[in-house]
Amino acid sequence: MTKNGTRWVCCSLIIVLLTGCTLRLGYNTLNFWVTYYLADYVSLNSTQERAFERNLDIALVIHRTKELPKFHRLIDELQADLAKPLSFNQIRGYYLKFTEAGKESTSVFSKPFAAMIQSLSASQINELNQNIEKKIEQVIAKRKRLSPKEKMVIRRDKLQDAARGWIGSLSNKQKAILLELTEYQVEMEPIFFSIWRDFLRDWQELMKNRNKPDFEPKLNVLLQQLIAFENARVQPDINVYLARRFDVLRRLNHTLSGKQTRYLNRKLVDMRKDIAMLINEK
Repeated sequence: MTKNGTRWVCCSLIIVLLTGCTLRLGYNTLNFWVTYYLADYVSLNSTQERAFERNLDIALVIHRTKELPKFHRLIDELQADLAKPLSFNQIRGYYLKFTEAGKESTSVFSKPFAAMIQSLSASQINELNQNIEKKIEQVIAKRKRLSPKEKMVIRRDKLQDAARGWIGSLSNKQKAILLELTEYQVEMEPIFFSIWRDFLRDWQELMKNRNKPDFEPKLNVLLQQLIAFENARVQPDINVYLARRFDVLRRLNHTLSGKQTRYLNRKLVDMRKDIAMLINEK
């Protein structure tokens, strides 16, 4: 996990992003890593840190019991459907299902974050807001210094590395398909930046009202919108991008060789087994 942006507020996504044995290690040490990354944004005193860790431990127990089984069932369902190439609607459906599971996980983890934020002093809130803004602007500034070609190369390489992680080696045809997604993502960069800045604006406004009774549900909604890639102002652009992405993934799925399909299935089997073990580790 990188430290850019407001990654720490998306801790619930870690269980989705980590794979294989790393998933179990990452999940079982999540309380340590979240606190570690949080220190980059705000300095907690010892009382605040202990309270946050205690509340996070409670949330992890709830998540392990109620939310992890949802991911296990979804992966099991996905494996069954992957016996045949997926349709556009199936890919879109799984995106929506996993997104909904991520939002439900966020509801669990937003509680300890809300309690921690409400314990912060005015100076700590100012520190937190400034660091979040700084991280976002650093990422945007770094990207703006790159030429269009450099952006394409960096994004292409990341997408290909991610694809290899799931299906092994890539054919030239598959690389060409992923290049289309690269172009879409680079084209969407200004929209992505505007989403982050809208989030920052809404975040800072919410922090002004952190002591109100409805703070935790409002924080939960804000984080869910970030995770679900929802932004009313630019939602039509997002929807077009997602449709393009679903079509790229559909075509990529239809090009998988038998070897690549078996590789993907092994990855999903390992992930499902690790989640099952996590569920049973009471």
